[in-house]
Amino acid sequence: MIETFSYIILFISLAILIIFVSLYAYEHYKHSSLLSAIFAIQDDIIISDNFSAKKAEFKLKLQRAGLKRRQFNEIVFASVLAGAALISLVFIMDFSFLNEIFLVVLGIAIALFMPYLYVEEQIKARIKRIENDLPIFIDLLIIILEGGGGLNNAIDKVTIEGESVLGPDLLEESKKFKNEFITYSSNVAFTNLVNRTGSDAIATIVGFMRLSEETGIGVKSIFENQAQELKSMEMLNIEKKAATMNIGITFVMFIFILPAVIAMIAFPMAADALMPGF
Repeated sequence: MIETFSYIILFISLAILIIFVSLYAYEHYKHSSLLSAIFAIQDDIIISDNFSAKKAEFKLKLQRAGLKRRQFNEIVFASVLAGAALISLVFIMDFSFLNEIFLVVLGIAIALFMPYLYVEEQIKARIKRIENDLPIFIDLLIIILEGGGGLNNAIDKVTIEGESVLGPDLLEESKKFKNEFITYSSNVAFTNLVNRTGSDAIATIVGFMRLSEETGIGVKSIFENQAQELKSMEMLNIEKKAATMNIGITFVMFIFILPAVIAMIAFPMAADALMPGF
């Protein structure tokens, strides 16, 4: 049992090593003619309106992750290379049949599922970055609106001069929203913003902005209420983390500290019991 567990740890370590080596090799040789041909697919292919529902959904996921089609192709290439390298160990090294099956399954899983898992993680990370910057973005909009500026002017001003306090994800979405808000109808701009970000907080703000257009309520009042709600939610999340911190500390003490304390007490007693004459 211990030997099998050691093999599993070894295989996982080799898989991680192969992935990092593959990424390192790609970063140094991606400008070669072969890789340039592999990554020749342009973003126009997924921006075109003539694609199926699955391609549209895939395009939306890439937008939410902040990735281009070319970047996704690079991730697929690295994953396939890592999976193939892991499977090749079956032919290079002498393993048992069970371990060979494990290597093949792990290599196939890395090649097939790693790119999509990476995209999902990037979506979550990007939504979190956008929602973390959202209260500051709204506060800046409120300041400009209080000075008498319009919504378009406020968004434009914050987008241009807010790079020092806001992340690039929210600023990029702000630029796209402003351009669509001017070029198309407000409904199109609102819908695209919600779809691109995938953020529940932005969806709530957009819902109130739609209501503002229909009822004539000032946008400034909506932003003030939403900014206060976001700050309250952030404070609530901090309080939740603080409340669960004691559980984490107790778990760490139980796993790492308590066995050491028991060993310090038990080992001397065991030594006295085994060697009473000394």
